[in-house]
Amino acid sequence: MPSSSTLLQGAILKFIRDRHFESGERLFSEREFAEKFSTTRAAVREAFTALEALRVVERRPQAGIYLRDLCKDSSIDTLVVEVNAGIYPDSKLVEDAGEVRSILEVAAVRMAAERRDDEDLEAIRKILEESASRIEKGAPINIEDEQFHKKIVACTGNSMLLRVVNWFYEFTREKRFQYFTDIERSKISHSKHIEIFGALERSDPDECAKLMQDHLSHSSQLWQSALISDLDQT
Repeated sequence: MPSSSTLLQGAILKFIRDRHFESGERLFSEREFAEKFSTTRAAVREAFTALEALRVVERRPQAGIYLRDLCKDSSIDTLVVEVNAGIYPDSKLVEDAGEVRSILEVAAVRMAAERRDDEDLEAIRKILEESASRIEKGAPINIEDEQFHKKIVACTGNSMLLRVVNWFYEFTREKRFQYFTDIERSKISHSKHIEIFGALERSDPDECAKLMQDHLSHSSQLWQSALISDLDQT
């Protein structure tokens, strides 16, 4: 559950989007935002401090709060705040996110094949067992799918890589649940995961990379189609 500050950040971002503020434009004062959202100036100040850290806004001494370029300047974590506020990405951003995910996870699984240990394999095996159990019950595997992919990235031992990849799953969590309610998609993903796991067991980085690329390429087409379809209905 997002904190009250995060919810206020999202509300401010949605207001900025709805009012079509442009980069470099001066925003309302803290007092005006406090009145707008029926809250305290302290709460608004806290929200803007967070938005400043996300490079959404900048404070100019004696001048006020100004909007930065959301496409070029803001942190990718801003997208998570926006999605939590009901601001969904356009089709180009969906495509870009899938491309970034593919680049990172294909590289990660190659590294994982060389660095994983027996404990890593056992953890992934348990995730696959839970996936199989949920599919048998007709339940979606959105959580297990996320665990599988993030565990592979964790096998690299690169905490920075894991933090970046984690953004994709935070950014798409709600939509991924909807995506996996189609049990056929869950079955297809699970079968691909089993193939990737086999290559990991064999410590075959080339095969791991090929299988992951194929998996993400196929799922990305379905995923983007589902997301864009939802966007067209909003």
